[in-house]
Amino acid sequence: MGQRRFLVASALARLIRKEAGVTERIGEGYFPPRPDLEHFVRIEPGHSYLVLVPKPVGSLEERTEVPRSHAEALLAVCAGKVGFECTIVRLQGGKQAVLQRFLAPAQLDLISVAFADGEGADGFAPPIWFGPEVTQNPAYDRGSLARAEMPLPEDVPLSGAMLDELLDVLEDGAIAAQLGRGPSLKVVQDRSADRHSEGALPTELPARSVESAPEAGLMAGLAEALQEFESTRSAAHAEDASVGEPARSEPARPRFGRGGWRS
Repeated sequence: MGQRRFLVASALARLIRKEAGVTERIGEGYFPPRPDLEHFVRIEPGHSYLVLVPKPVGSLEERTEVPRSHAEALLAVCAGKVGFECTIVRLQGGKQAVLQRFLAPAQLDLISVAFADGEGADGFAPPIWFGPEVTQNPAYDRGSLARAEMPLPEDVPLSGAMLDELLDVLEDGAIAAQLGRGPSLKVVQDRSADRHSEGALPTELPARSVESAPEAGLMAGLAEALQEFESTRSAAHAEDASVGEPARSEPARPRFGRGGWRS
């Protein structure tokens, strides 16, 4: 199974999460690196695993379910940890992507597309709202994010055309979910036996109410995303104009530690 991975603008990621919700919240602790093996402990809703992945990355992984208490004890001896939330995005043409918003050790938004064997990942044309591709950059592997510092932030473009295309994607996904054509639990069960380290992407989407108003939700999310984008840009200008002023404190983000997620 192949996979391609891209950055995505933070404002667009917030819009996606507001409309599509969060599928899973996952924490992983990575042990010191070995030349022949990637090994880590994974805690997800209802399950905990010890995962062994022979290198090179993409080889078939081995998973052993362990009690939650054992997984939390293993976290204490890990070299680094990551915590992230997943959101499923149905792309135009029927392909699914997974948005991963990393909350620990720092905030980062990545979107990944997985491909079955023989499907041809190289032929995939990413939507214009995807940011720069980082598939071949090992700094964006989850093990690297856990054990090393986060990569330096990259400028991810944002334009009206990107917003228009993303709005079309989210509207189509909302309609498909209402008609019962969204991602189902059966998809997760059918693929669970063939997971890979970086390709083990969740595919279950929480059920949506048929009484929801997707257009209103989209516009509310768009307004919030644009407000964040504008405030970020304004803050950057203000910082340049007032060097030496004390920095404003940011609200505390959820942290993932030995006992799981904490506020």
